[in-house]
This record gives sequence, structure tokens and C-alpha cells, in this order.
Amino acid sequence: MTIRWTHMTMAVAEFERSIEFYSSFCGLAIVRDRRPEGGTVWLGPPTQTGERPAFVLVISEGEVACPVDHLGFQCDARGDVERIAERGRALGILVHPPTDSGGSVGFWTMLRDPDGHLVEFTFGQPIEGLR
Repeated sequence: MTIRWTHMTMAVAEFERSIEFYSSFCGLAIVRDRRPEGGTVWLGPPTQTGERPAFVLVISEGEVACPVDHLGFQCDARGDVERIAERGRALGILVHPPTDSGGSVGFWTMLRDPDGHLVEFTFGQPIEGLR
């Protein structure tokens, strides 16, 4: 039997505000929109038609009773982390400035999304070959 982690679901106060944050900062796009049925919005990396994303963030509109500790996104370059931190600082949502923790943590920064969930952006945080 193969089990694969496919999604995480969290509450957001306003769909549009959260969709804008996760598109703008994390490069996610709507991969399924169930709002017309009163449902959820699924966000994932942009994919080709018929291609399935490796993982999706499912957001549901409602009371945010318990913020997520943090979501993690890997960047291609250290400069990407620095630029994200600067944008976050300008918007007043920077929680932790860019820091080089080395080793298995790498270079990272932390922002707060519109509902209080923390979002970490890293460079050099190895996840390949973990055991």
C-alpha cells in the first residue's frame, strides 16, 4: 500500500485576500475552485492541463480559530528570500528577518499571512534524501 501526502486544509477569513497572498508571495495558483458550490479553493503550483500538483493547500472561508504554526516554501536563490523579506517588511508582515542558520535549516525568513498563519521562505534547506 502506498500512502502519499496530498494536501493541507486551513481556515481563512476572506478567500480573495488569502488567494492574493499565496499567489503573490508563494507562486501558487487556483487549481480547483469550489466557491460556486459554497466550497473550498485549492491552491497549488501552476500545472499543465491534466497534470496533477504534488501537493495543494486547501482553504476554506470561515473563522480562523487556530493558526497554522507555519508553512514552508523553498526558494531557488538566497536573493529570493531577501526580496520576499523586503516586500514583507514594506507591508508590515515580516515576522523574522532573513537569517542564515546553516546546516539543515539554511537561509530563511518568516512572514505572517492575512489570517495570522506563519509562512517560511528558505534557501538551502535540504529536503532531498531525508531519512
